[in-house]
Amino acid sequence: MNVNLVVMPASPALVRELSPGDEAGARLRQTLREVLAAAEPTRIELVGSQDKRWHTGLSGSFQAWGAPQVSVGQGNHLPELVQRYMLGDLATRISGVREELGQPDPEVLTLVAADGSAGLTHRAPLTLLDTAPAADTWCRSLLAGENPEQELNRQQLTAAGIMETEPWLQLAALRPKRAELLQADTTLGVGRYVAAWEI
Repeated sequence: MNVNLVVMPASPALVRELSPGDEAGARLRQTLREVLAAAEPTRIELVGSQDKRWHTGLSGSFQAWGAPQVSVGQGNHLPELVQRYMLGDLATRISGVREELGQPDPEVLTLVAADGSAGLTHRAPLTLLDTAPAADTWCRSLLAGENPEQELNRQQLTAAGIMETEPWLQLAALRPKRAELLQADTTLGVGRYVAAWEI
């Protein structure tokens, strides 16, 4: 598969310094780093929410989330900071940062930051939501390139605890040639996924 779109978690729990005991996070990081390295991108475009609730005035810093010692150099929104953290040295290949996925350029690696429901366990940020498991199944099916059994609209995704619905709706509008869900985790109560697509 010629991977040119990768979906990754947007939440700060992916940052080791913010969640050192998160074993599932360690697996997600390892899988994500492996797929990014294997893709050998020459150019990378970042797609993630730029909502003001994720904004920090300290460019490149995780200080607002409790890790002032962690800096990625650039970025003022949490999803971008997490993306830059995961890219490491590959961040020098970033050619663009945007909020809308649109129609990705197949010659560029598009890295999309998107979290699933935040209501998957009693420990979750939104506590346990009855509708969250169906949203988790929908996200997994979509990322695996399958047609989800039920279509979920913006209101249903929001009700199921997905705080940023746009990335999911935009991903659902694409038809990848190939798709693979590489990792999925709900141990912290939030749906976290790593997927690789060929557009």
